[in-house]
Amino acid sequence: MKNKKKRIVVAMSGGVDSSVVAALYNKNGYEVIGITLQLYSNKNKTKSSKTCCAGQDIYDAKHVASQLGISHYVIDEEKRFKEKVIDDFIDSYKKGITPIPCVKCNQYIKFYDLLNIAKDLGADYLATGHYIKIKDNNGEIGLYKADDKTKDQSYFLFQTKKSDLSFLKFPLGVMSKTETRNIALKLGLIVADKKDSQDICFVPQGDYRKIVNDKASFGNKGNIESNEGKILGFHKGIENFTVGQRRHLNIAIGEPLYVIKIDSLNNKIIVGPKKALLRKEVFLSEVNWLGVDSVEEKKINYKTYVKVRSGHNAVEADIELISENKAFVKFKEPVLAVARGQGCVFYSENEQLLGGGWID
Repeated sequence: MKNKKKRIVVAMSGGVDSSVVAALYNKNGYEVIGITLQLYSNKNKTKSSKTCCAGQDIYDAKHVASQLGISHYVIDEEKRFKEKVIDDFIDSYKKGITPIPCVKCNQYIKFYDLLNIAKDLGADYLATGHYIKIKDNNGEIGLYKADDKTKDQSYFLFQTKKSDLSFLKFPLGVMSKTETRNIALKLGLIVADKKDSQDICFVPQGDYRKIVNDKASFGNKGNIESNEGKILGFHKGIENFTVGQRRHLNIAIGEPLYVIKIDSLNNKIIVGPKKALLRKEVFLSEVNWLGVDSVEEKKINYKTYVKVRSGHNAVEADIELISENKAFVKFKEPVLAVARGQGCVFYSENEQLLGGGWID
């Protein structure tokens, strides 16, 4: 890590993780340039909100950069963020799809726009505070789950491009959160005790329904039906539901019911027993492959595991790469609550991130 001649851009969100990354590279002789992306207006942000990338967070990033004596710039990405992340988020709910805005932000903003900004600044590397490992195995660079499994963020980075891996640095992948905070405390960083971001940055208090209804015309009433087509009740808008949801259905038939499908075309919510949530296979679009094998090889002939949501325990599966950006995944055991719009992320037996795609 020690190299006095290398220039590195560090994405500084104003939190403890990215601040420690900047401090580590600065301490080890790199020319560090901190960049904070202003992604959205913070006028509606509350003090109790646990988000990032606006207001106080920009101030904190500036303060840390000043503490470290490094250059720091704030880049306005609001328009681009709205187009690629917020608008996509809202449009997904219109279509009955459950989006993951953090993946889209990584895909289009942090590891596309910011990466290009870093290159324009003549940087040798771009570093972030993500908890994920990057390894060079005999010239083949790959991404791996972080050592601290409670903080691992590999699921949210499945759309990272293989061609960009040699330009990226993720130093926190080999650390625990406790170690990161201890470094911040030892260095006297003002963010050492700052709470982690938990909500989607543009959805303060975690109430996605409020932002969806504030920014689009929703609230179209429709039927809640059984998977046999029997009307069991009514809803006030499909945006209020996600696959696997049990609460707030306001239906009583003597057994628990779950949302098993969102029919946006007919404005219906389809419900059924828990066993109806089980899926044996999925088709994926926009597949990004990070493994050594070429996609032309189609069938992957070694043990692979997949996660169909960030909190899901990975299960063994067979992955067939149908074309350059499509795949068919067959689970070794049925999986609950597979939702359109979520990522199906691939791993090898040794925890390498092999890529993934969007569930169709």
